[in-house]
Amino acid sequence: MNRPVLILAALLAGCTPLLETGDKLERAITPPDGVNYAVTRPEGGFRLDTQDGRFASKVELLAVRKSTTKGGFTQVQFDLRNASFLRQTANFGFEWLDAAGSVTEGQRGWTPTPLEPGQITTVTAVALRADSAECRLRILDR
Repeated sequence: MNRPVLILAALLAGCTPLLETGDKLERAITPPDGVNYAVTRPEGGFRLDTQDGRFASKVELLAVRKSTTKGGFTQVQFDLRNASFLRQTANFGFEWLDAAGSVTEGQRGWTPTPLEPGQITTVTAVALRADSAECRLRILDR
């Protein structure tokens, strides 16, 4: 038997917790551009675009609410739940779209948000331009 196979066999025999090892391996395999999107729809509801299925299976999008502020700007709230038994950290960002689907404004960078097991978190965004009608929530595993 060659040496790498022996090392792997030792890891699987219990020298290192499998959950921790598997989690580290999954993170190494996940592509760096594995951004998940939730996009509001004009008729209500939302559409999901999942690029990182591993993370999407741990964090669920429960509901999306869209309303208009007193000033006439669009506001959205996304309710997310950590469905795993481990703490997750998600990075959130927003892009606003006009009625034709073109990006009107976007958030630079990411907002890191810790999600405790079973916790429901509401992420809120308000458009800064009147022609911003729909919102695209970007979600990236830390």
